[in-house]
Amino acid sequence: MAVPYFILAGLWLVYFVLHSLLASTEVKKQAQYWLGKSYRYYRLGYNIIAVITIIPILLYNSLISTEPLIGDIRVRDILQLFGLVLASYGVIVIHLSFKQFSKREFLGVPTPAENQVEPLQPDGVLRYVRHPLYAGTILIVLGLWAFSPTIANLITASAWIIYILIGIQLEEKKLLKLYGDKYRDYQANVPMLIPRLRYPR
Repeated sequence: MAVPYFILAGLWLVYFVLHSLLASTEVKKQAQYWLGKSYRYYRLGYNIIAVITIIPILLYNSLISTEPLIGDIRVRDILQLFGLVLASYGVIVIHLSFKQFSKREFLGVPTPAENQVEPLQPDGVLRYVRHPLYAGTILIVLGLWAFSPTIANLITASAWIIYILIGIQLEEKKLLKLYGDKYRDYQANVPMLIPRLRYPR
């Protein structure tokens, strides 16, 4: 029956809409007004809500996952190996990304310099792609689908990739407003998600 898959797609839609609303400038402004000094914990609360709300969706995804779309066992074995490689590379890319970003800021742990704008420093993995965290996440979700190619996992992987691609466009606009021509030059020289084969200068 297709109903469980429609429910899964709907759950991801609700999750991503909620995720986007809580991350929007308008909601943040209202939260800052109502929370006052406690607003410094907003991102931490945002991350906690994101984790708590994603767990039941992933559990539902696992419950409705049935037989793989690919019946040939040999092909599935190859796909599983390929999926493990993709997911492993995704984890490595995300690990390298955190060397360029503040872990405390990402998690939402308040810091003394939380109101300061970080300078644009395209070092490390940022010399190769502008959005390594998103690139790593895409590799992981594609790897998980290849490892277990069910309809439910395909819906989940597709939902995440679509949301990431939309999110990148919105984030790029924010970064252009924040850094101006510096970020525009960065856009012109560094790919969004897929690194060039040549070594960057």
